[in-house]
Amino acid sequence: MTAVHRPVPVRPPKGTTALQLDPLAAISARGFLVVVALVSVATAGALTIATASQVSSWPLAIAALVALLLGYGWFIRSAFRFDLGVTSDRFAMSFALIAISAVLNSLSCLGTNIVIRDDWGLLIVGLALMAAAPFRTYSELGVYTVVAGAIAVALSVFHDLASFGDAIPLPVIVLVALAPPLAFGLGSVAYARTLLTGIYLERLMQAEQREAQYEELRRTFVDDDVIGQMGALREEIVPFLARVRQSGTLTVEDRVRAGVLATDLQLAIAQSRQADSLEAHVDVLVDEAGLSAQLHEDDRATLRALLSALRASGSTLPGSIRLELMEGEADRFGILRCASDDVRSLRTELLPFIRMTRLMFRSASEQVVGRELLIQFDIDRLA
Repeated sequence: MTAVHRPVPVRPPKGTTALQLDPLAAISARGFLVVVALVSVATAGALTIATASQVSSWPLAIAALVALLLGYGWFIRSAFRFDLGVTSDRFAMSFALIAISAVLNSLSCLGTNIVIRDDWGLLIVGLALMAAAPFRTYSELGVYTVVAGAIAVALSVFHDLASFGDAIPLPVIVLVALAPPLAFGLGSVAYARTLLTGIYLERLMQAEQREAQYEELRRTFVDDDVIGQMGALREEIVPFLARVRQSGTLTVEDRVRAGVLATDLQLAIAQSRQADSLEAHVDVLVDEAGLSAQLHEDDRATLRALLSALRASGSTLPGSIRLELMEGEADRFGILRCASDDVRSLRTELLPFIRMTRLMFRSASEQVVGRELLIQFDIDRLA
């Protein structure tokens, strides 16, 4: 039987929010929060006026609106803070105020509430959870959904004992009260999880694209800047061999072409060896372990380009380029030294080549010591 390979599911780090992975998404998240806050306040005000006949305590009704404003005000203030943002404790404060407003709204109609479905408190709690999806983790929103559901059940049972008669069964009352916070709460959990997974997957794809670009840059750098004709020959030899392998036959023209390419390749190798000598680009070479001849092709190309740039710079003092390649018991490393009357200007001039050195070598750094520019790098691969 052939094994079926299933893609490994993408799992973002635990405890991570969408905005922690993509801080720029906070711009749209803040706008969404403001819109939800305006809709919530408008809905609460409109339903309070529409159900004024059911209000038994206007102080509680007004207190509910005030608590709602405070809850969303604290939520928005936290979202627009650039230092901390909507932390767990800050959202807990906002949710508590909004939940208190829902309880006060329900209690303001105690004994006179005709239908619980026109109470705005439980609906607003659900909307607050939806607005929090970009700011908090989906597991945290799941806990708040359970809390909102418990509040809905408690309020519906309490109203059933105080307001409703036997005409409406208690399960129906509980179901009607539980539907808004449960639906919005579960929606916020799904929204937060989808948003987080999508951003995390996009980050992984961008990292893979950057790695591919780095590899292409390395190949292009070695082929075009250092190996010269050998690099150009690769573009002729590889397609030629691929075509011959695909066809499965070797014609007379192919034999002639192969001979020409072999001659050109031998000539290019001989020329590259002459041009690739590191000793020809430095004034002093310290290499007791003979590492210069064993360096990987890419690393040798990088050093040759850097040394060529040092040679061509007008800021380099004549006779001051010194390359030291050393091998210890557990590692291999190199140090490039160069003196200059304006060493900082020299460093700025060589910065593109220094960045290429950092890219090609596993570890590389540079520093200015007096009138000398020191470039240190680890050698972790040999030809």
